[in-house]
Amino acid sequence: MAVNLFLYSTEETQEGKVRAEIKLDFGTSEKIETIEVQNGTTVFEVLESVATIDYKEYAGMGKIITSIDGVAMNDSYSWLYFVNDDLAMVSVDNYLLKEDSSISFKYLANEEALEIVS
Repeated sequence: MAVNLFLYSTEETQEGKVRAEIKLDFGTSEKIETIEVQNGTTVFEVLESVATIDYKEYAGMGKIITSIDGVAMNDSYSWLYFVNDDLAMVSVDNYLLKEDSSISFKYLANEEALEIVS
């Protein structure tokens, strides 16, 4: 499963806003929505507006997504979060949408996730 978020500003958007195309890829199905949000909205807020999510909050780190639309991290699978195809270095509640970006959450087997983070 992956969640992709593509942001782009156009002449059609109001000043101070960005348009977000959010793709939730469940492997066997997809959910795609486009929304307009204020510049400076967090990825957490955007994801929360289009999906049912669970998370854990860690002092000094922020919020870590543990479940999207009922698909939860477990002993075999984890969620990874990327910005422009690079592993994100901040939590979803600390990433502010300010410019065109491609953001994704990927639900990966732990072995695959470990290859990416190492």
